[in-house]
Amino acid sequence: MKKLKKHFKQNMPIYAVVLVCIVIIGISLFITRDVAPEEVVVDTSKFKHVNLQETLELFESDEPKLLVISLNTCSATVDYATSLTIAEAKFGYDTYYLELSEIDESQIEDYNKLVEKLDYEYNFRGQVDKFGSFIGTTPMTIIIKNKKQVFGYIGSLDVATLENITNLYGIATIKS
Repeated sequence: MKKLKKHFKQNMPIYAVVLVCIVIIGISLFITRDVAPEEVVVDTSKFKHVNLQETLELFESDEPKLLVISLNTCSATVDYATSLTIAEAKFGYDTYYLELSEIDESQIEDYNKLVEKLDYEYNFRGQVDKFGSFIGTTPMTIIIKNKKQVFGYIGSLDVATLENITNLYGIATIKS
């Protein structure tokens, strides 16, 4: 017993450090498990929100329109929304925004009509198909002119690119 007491006295600092490390590791495991990841929500307040029926009506006009299809929880759309807002203000046009999470089963017929109208041939990660087949991959930027899709892009665009395409398709009303 004397040997055990002597051993503990001589090695007390080592045991103290080990005990503190175990406590710190235990606390950090409990803290990280209790913290829920923060959900990002896209600020789309500057856009003209359209439902599925109104989106289909955009195809009834000859006037060019810029449509963005996305999810308000899409992390890629968070930064893109800023670029869209800046470009909108700088070049004088409206961005129409369709929120995918608001489409429900009762709208399947209109959803299929939209997929059909998005017939622009697109190459996404080596897969070539009609643009509508990629719905769900967000954000999607679409230009509608003369009652059909004339441009489509999946991903974020910067302000300069938005300027170029909105000028090219006659959407921008303010020229820089």
